[in-house]
Amino acid sequence: MQPEFIALREENVDEAAVRRVVDALRDGKLVVLPTETVYGLAALASNAAAVERLIAAKGRPAGRPLALAISGADVLERFAPSVPTLAKRLARRLWPGPLTLVLDVSDPASELARLPETSQKAILPEGKAGFRVPRNAFVLKILETLGEPVVLTSANLSGEPPATSAADAKVGLDDRPDLIVDDGVAAFGEPSSVVEIVKTDKSDKIGTAKILREGAVSAEKLRDFSAKVVLFVCTGNTCRSPMAEAIAKKEVAARLGIDAQTPEEIDAKLQERGIWIASAGVAAADFSPASANAKTVVREDFGTSLDRHAAQSVSPALVRVADLILTMGRSHRAALSAEFPDAAERCELLRPDGGDVADPFGGSVEVYRRCAWEIAAAVRERLSEIM
Repeated sequence: MQPEFIALREENVDEAAVRRVVDALRDGKLVVLPTETVYGLAALASNAAAVERLIAAKGRPAGRPLALAISGADVLERFAPSVPTLAKRLARRLWPGPLTLVLDVSDPASELARLPETSQKAILPEGKAGFRVPRNAFVLKILETLGEPVVLTSANLSGEPPATSAADAKVGLDDRPDLIVDDGVAAFGEPSSVVEIVKTDKSDKIGTAKILREGAVSAEKLRDFSAKVVLFVCTGNTCRSPMAEAIAKKEVAARLGIDAQTPEEIDAKLQERGIWIASAGVAAADFSPASANAKTVVREDFGTSLDRHAAQSVSPALVRVADLILTMGRSHRAALSAEFPDAAERCELLRPDGGDVADPFGGSVEVYRRCAWEIAAAVRERLSEIM
């Protein structure tokens, strides 16, 4: 029997089409779904018969694990209860998007332990599984509606080129799928990058990235996305947070034994080590320079420069990439937590004792100097977290 086709409308997610696909997957049918990379062949992971049909339809060799598509990073811990910091970082920055994360799922608390044995053998034969969150609004709605993962593999016979359109999938798989969803040509036209996050031992909370397949995200970009990002926040990003940024860079560079003189050299060396340090303001006038007194104190007391500093506002993009957000005051933390609830657990006061760093704006050089040294003391206390 020839597969049924659903052509999507561009303007919005078709709820009736979502329901048809969800029902088909729950009935054990095979569905070709669009993603931003290539078209994928999907089956409900909890349906052992459907998973077996998918493996047969692909002609997939034994021993090659199937990846899972999930609705978002917020559900990842249901399936991988002890997600390493690096995996959370990459998921936050690249999902939805062209990245498959391979993680340890051997914890008995993993919901994958409830899958039928056939599905487990196909998905996690070695106690680890690959997870993907496709950047396609229609597919994400399907995954949210299902409330459980689907097996998702490229819609082609094993060894053949991946399908970048619904027509390609029909040619490659013929009548094997039951349903094909057409959403035009895939944007990237190449598979997702696959990265395994490996822990050295049980005490390793961060993990190390191992690139298993370089796909739509290059190895260079993956290194950039893997970097630790620390963001200092004050009000206008002209006094406290720029001083904190400059002081923190100097302190981290010294701890790492980095031999660099100018702020630009320090920046480059830190980024080579996978550490990015920045600052922003909750009410900044973008591109404003650092205050004159902040420049003086940073130059005279810390041997670095704020001459090229340009203020920037806190933005959703900055908050999304930041691993640690250190605010100068409680009002800044409250404002960020209210505007970006997902970032609340990454947002802390700079002072470990919970006090505010008073704003020196309008004060003398000595007022700025006291503020800078207060910041420096707090940075040194938090140095291990920053690094």
